Amino acid sequence: MLQRSFLSLPQSLLLVALGLAEFARGALIISLLPAYVTGPLGASLTVVGWALSSHYLLDTVFRGPAGWLVDHIGVPRVLTMGLAIECLSLIGAMNTKHPAMIIVFVALLGVGTATHWPAVVTGTNRLTEPERRASMMGLVFAAWLTGSGLGPVLINFVLHGHDRVAFLLLIAADLVAFGVTIWIADPRLTKLHQHQPKDRPLWRTLWHFRWVIPGTFVQNMTLGLMLPILQPFTTRVLHLSHVQFAALLLGSGAFTVILLVPMGKMTDRFGLRVPLVGGFFIAGISLLGIAFFRQFFELIVFGGILGLSYAMILPSWNAFLAELIPKDIEGWLWGVFMTVEGFGMAVGPILGARLFSLRIWLPFVVSSIILLIMGTFYASFPLKEKLQR
Repeated sequence: MLQRSFLSLPQSLLLVALGLAEFARGALIISLLPAYVTGPLGASLTVVGWALSSHYLLDTVFRGPAGWLVDHIGVPRVLTMGLAIECLSLIGAMNTKHPAMIIVFVALLGVGTATHWPAVVTGTNRLTEPERRASMMGLVFAAWLTGSGLGPVLINFVLHGHDRVAFLLLIAADLVAFGVTIWIADPRLTKLHQHQPKDRPLWRTLWHFRWVIPGTFVQNMTLGLMLPILQPFTTRVLHLSHVQFAALLLGSGAFTVILLVPMGKMTDRFGLRVPLVGGFFIAGISLLGIAFFRQFFELIVFGGILGLSYAMILPSWNAFLAELIPKDIEGWLWGVFMTVEGFGMAVGPILGARLFSLRIWLPFVVSSIILLIMGTFYASFPLKEKLQR
């Protein structure tokens, strides 16, 4: 149990706003949107595909500008603006009868959700002491995973003829998050950086991070590789039922959420290198196990190990970045990193589907090799010293 002094009120409010916003987004794009488009609107899944592609494109593209705004108008205002856009887009999607407008409104939702990560990560880092930063990152990812995971599950209880009620619940979640951001008050969150220092041009800052940006891209690409092939791999190759598949995903996801905070605390106590490098190696080995083992119990074990690895990687990697990012452009630079992550996630599914068509085990092996190479690289290369020069 977290100590009462571990989280300040502004930190808690940022996590609540993130969880509620991701609850609404996850429920819409995974459960409500396909049911609504193919049901009451009578359109095809092609419309859903275009809507989701447009959403993630704008979510990725606008993360950099959202981070820049964080530096120039403050964390609470950026979150408030983003949630206002999300509420308007959900209201529009609920009331339109034209499939083309659904694409427009879901894309507009991406503009709003682009503010989540640059604002919340920048805000929590400003409010957290360096020695507790990985623990805080663990909590941020736990709030994200909990919200985005519960949304699609809980909204299914009000579907099947109650689509308008479902939309109203998501709007209510975003409105509560909107209200929460209004109550966030801390001078560290409204600290503004009106001018870029002349002695550090932005292009030179990015060049200093040339050893980090490729890693940010490829580790998210390995996640994207799995997205289109998990369901066909488990049902057609492993012959698992949909219930077993859901149980496997739910168990791995819950295990990851439970371990995020303890792994973050371990990182704060013992340093970044062991959980970061160890996480990459463990993830690579577990993916090889998933590729070549076929028994359900074995898959549960390797799925749990994979969850452990990402519980190690996520807090340590983001705490590592937080130590390196210059404070006067932290919002903008977090937005850049998250844009790179988004492009990695966009490339991954295309490559994963192609590899799966060649050999069913190939996406897992390619992801494993990438992660093992990253573990070797960050174990041997003096990255922090290089970037501080």
